Amino acid sequence: MSLTRCPDCGRQVSDRAVSCPNCGRPRAAAGMVRAVPVAGFEYRSQATLFGWPLVHVIYGASDNAPLKPARGILACGNVAIGLVAFGGIAIGGIALGGIALGPVALGGVALGLLLGAGGIATGYLALGGVALGATAMGGVALGAMTMAPARLTTRSRSGSVQLDRAGAERD
Repeated sequence: MSLTRCPDCGRQVSDRAVSCPNCGRPRAAAGMVRAVPVAGFEYRSQATLFGWPLVHVIYGASDNAPLKPARGILACGNVAIGLVAFGGIAIGGIALGGIALGPVALGGVALGLLLGAGGIATGYLALGGVALGATAMGGVALGAMTMAPARLTTRSRSGSVQLDRAGAERD
């Protein structure tokens, strides 16, 4: 058995030890190695409302674990759940994110109950490139009341003719 010095704390460590007993630095067979740091940040406010923190922010990944959602009145993170939620995946009363789900949803894919706005949007009022709702506005709009590019123009020998969405001729 031989002893080596730990590069972090300077204490003597046995070659049979898995890590330094003083500071916990892992030891490899070839020598002491530095642990890979985990990138991330978390903030949770001390003040709560109905058991939820007023502000909860989580950014980054944890040690080879699934993403931990931020849960709070105001939630911000890779996955956010709250009254107002901002994140890659946002679920809340007002949700803003890449994928947003809630009564009011704004995002790349917005699944809203009342309002959905984004590239692909659903909701009672849907605004987006592809919009599906009772009232829908967008490039491709499907619903009871829709607003989409309505005029198609064709040219003939006598001049141009404008057609409405149903294909009927317009003046």
